[in-house]
Amino acid sequence: MSDDSRPLSEKSRQELLDEIYLLRDVAGERGQQVQERDQLISERDEALASLQCQLELILRSRSWRMTAPLRWVLRRMGRVRGMTAEAAFAEVPPAAEMRRSESPRDSDSTSSRFMAPIPAEDRSDGKPRLYVDITELALREGRTGVQRVTREILRALLDAPTGYQVQAVYAPLGQPYRLANSFTSKLHGDSGQLSPDASMVVQSGDVFLGLDHSMHTTAEHAADLANLRARGVRIWFVCNDVLPLSHPEWFPPEVHVAFKAWLEIIAHVADGVACISLATQSELRQQLSRLDVPRDKPLALAHFYLGADLAADRDNAATVLPEQASLIERLRKVNSFLMVGTLEPRKGHAQALQAFESLWAGGSEVVLVIAGFPGWMTDVLARRIRHHDELGKRLFWFMGPDDAVLDRLYATCTVLLAPSEGEGFGLPLVEAARHGLPILCRDLPVFREVAGEHATYFSGHDSVSLAAAIRDWLAAHQHGTTPRSVEMPRLTWAQSAQQLLGAVLADGTA
Repeated sequence: MSDDSRPLSEKSRQELLDEIYLLRDVAGERGQQVQERDQLISERDEALASLQCQLELILRSRSWRMTAPLRWVLRRMGRVRGMTAEAAFAEVPPAAEMRRSESPRDSDSTSSRFMAPIPAEDRSDGKPRLYVDITELALREGRTGVQRVTREILRALLDAPTGYQVQAVYAPLGQPYRLANSFTSKLHGDSGQLSPDASMVVQSGDVFLGLDHSMHTTAEHAADLANLRARGVRIWFVCNDVLPLSHPEWFPPEVHVAFKAWLEIIAHVADGVACISLATQSELRQQLSRLDVPRDKPLALAHFYLGADLAADRDNAATVLPEQASLIERLRKVNSFLMVGTLEPRKGHAQALQAFESLWAGGSEVVLVIAGFPGWMTDVLARRIRHHDELGKRLFWFMGPDDAVLDRLYATCTVLLAPSEGEGFGLPLVEAARHGLPILCRDLPVFREVAGEHATYFSGHDSVSLAAAIRDWLAAHQHGTTPRSVEMPRLTWAQSAQQLLGAVLADGTA
């Protein structure tokens, strides 16, 4: 609940609504907790009743009566030795604890000594290795924009013809890097033939590519990475953006701290960094100059561009649920503005919602479609969307859509709306262009770099300016004068991976 102690008469209508939405969410969570507790109590009662029945059967059995003398002797022996049977069993850890101690993700170094050793990598083919770090993706298998980039680049690298053997690797907490063979098998659809993971066997001439944004893993293995470089392994990282440093107000405080530590480590141990746009490369150069980390030679900087094809394009089995298909089909009949991305302060969802509320109040029938997960520092906004009077009418939220749903949304909606205040690239722009979906986006340098003259741009950070930009775009759209996004230059993920390989394997210079 809010700590705002002002009287109700001094609060705005929206502030009062936000408090009501919070109370609704809290009440819903309490109700869910009560239901879960009642279910647990019911299951416990059923289990106790079953145990009671089994106990009665045992006590009435002939074997129980016949073994009574033996049980008496055992109890006497336990007392003599100073330990009862119950105490002896108490010394044995529960099975769940034993399983946890055997888990490869356990960070306890003591328990890790009892784990079965994983086999070493087979280097008999004589090929140098390109080790691709995908720790976050391998351990959590998330579907955010960064992890989509990781998944698609990895998929393309595994299929790319190079002189290197590409090996995905990851590092569970407290443990060294290892080959992610099981994950790679699943990525290729070989779930029935999972290959066991193996430890890395590095040699001079190998390359280590930090593709995933694994800040904590990089910090934990900073010394290991420095050792790899000293042994002749080239170290490269991918940088998606430097926004946690340039705009820390958009992130939780711990993100700013972790990102700065990550970048300082890279500046020490890496040979180069490949950024996902020229704008990001320029911003990274500025941040590195501020850090002023001493090096024996300059850190190489390069950039590449991201791909536009979705996994749904390749996966014939990708389907959209009937209720999702029905909902998306409704969007064909209206002017629908699609926003793609996780709810974060920088993404502009709050400004967009306020702009559409003013348009709806003026009688406009435009529709706002949000596709993305709820993110950090947006709890109030998420509640506002979930409880909005227009939800399901002129406001829709596809929470965490898979590629099949996202592909259908791109093909159905009227225009992509990208009011984000900061990006490293702008992946939704090229994905929209692939479907010929027009684009209305904020006038950011990186959006100009990606979309050029094939998008409509707006500026201003208030709802009034965005509402005006939406009205102007609708008028231009009605007259057929909006820019054609289908003519925007864009890459496939295979081409994107080749650009990245060109930078990393050539060891380009700053």
